[in-house]
Amino acid sequence: MQRRILKEFWTCPECGARFFQKNLPHSCVRISESEFLSGKSERAVELYRYFLNEYEKIGPITLHIVKTRIAFMVLVRFSGVSKFGKDYIEGTFWLKEKIKSPKFHRIETLPNDNYIHSFRISNESDIDNEFRKYMRMAYDIGLRKHIKP
Repeated sequence: MQRRILKEFWTCPECGARFFQKNLPHSCVRISESEFLSGKSERAVELYRYFLNEYEKIGPITLHIVKTRIAFMVLVRFSGVSKFGKDYIEGTFWLKEKIKSPKFHRIETLPNDNYIHSFRISNESDIDNEFRKYMRMAYDIGLRKHIKP
């Protein structure tokens, strides 16, 4: 059974960004994906595209691009890539539980059982079944499945 979304998105009148709640803090910077990726290493862009493609297998996403990162969003932002190295990318997942795994090099604890898990992808094989499980968990946060009606 598909969950019905009862709330409309709020669109920022300055930049056109869409959000689940009105007046959420954000950067009113409009930048395209190609502009953001310009100057990044070819290998890092390949890894980013592979990661993005793996997410698109889970479900549709919207890219929320600002100067410092590309965030992935369904109803809310739940993951993204913030660092493009020479031969790796780094990003985060928003999860509702703290998961101890070598897949994560840092976990930030936020109020109300929210955790930001930081990861690094250096090879396509880093996105294995365990990693895909965390991707799906974060995607469910993007769908706000953790919110009880």
